[in-house]
Amino acid sequence: MALPKIVHPTYNITLPSTKKKINIRPFTVQEEKLLFMAKASDNPADIVSAVKQIIRNCVLDKVDVDKLATFDIEYLFIKLRAKSVGEVIDLEYTEPGSKDPIKFKINLDNVEVNFNPDHTNKILVKDDIGIIMRYPSLEEIAIINNGENEEDAAFEVLLSCIDKIFDKDSVYSDFSKKELDEFVNNLPFDAMQKLKNFFETMPVVKHVVKLKNKQGEEKTIELKGISSFFL
Repeated sequence: MALPKIVHPTYNITLPSTKKKINIRPFTVQEEKLLFMAKASDNPADIVSAVKQIIRNCVLDKVDVDKLATFDIEYLFIKLRAKSVGEVIDLEYTEPGSKDPIKFKINLDNVEVNFNPDHTNKILVKDDIGIIMRYPSLEEIAIINNGENEEDAAFEVLLSCIDKIFDKDSVYSDFSKKELDEFVNNLPFDAMQKLKNFFETMPVVKHVVKLKNKQGEEKTIELKGISSFFL
């Protein structure tokens, strides 16, 4: 005789980047095991892999997780955690030079993606020449944060995030690495600053908490990304 099948509740959430509504289900024991392994791992690649697999398992609509923006994945993961285990989580913050952590709680339902009104993915480098950027993946962010040479890694990710180049006549999306290198190396200095600004202002999962230490001094803590909330 077959064992009974467990029917899980489903929830509707909106992807921050596209505003598309998708359906999700809570974690099961299978996803909790993946989450445990991610927390225990010192390898960023293992953490990225586990997070993406959990999202693949729990999103019920057709979504290409590999193509999701980093902030989409972080947002999805946080909302899945809220629906699966509970909205309120316990965290702690230790001030520099102190051994006593300040314990506090946050409600994951209050955690959202922050959008900078000055952000744009369309970069004009000349009056009639421009670049359209795509958002970096979770793997690419991990490469920047964990690479031996962070500056070189960041530049390579910047290049890989150039999606299209356009002028007044055409849009170019089929170009070689050599052609792209040559194009970028010939950019005026202010154009490179605009490209860097794309990354500095892109949407981010962020939550600000105000705490008081034992001396009664108020501290402002900024939580950003999955690692701040769980890992």
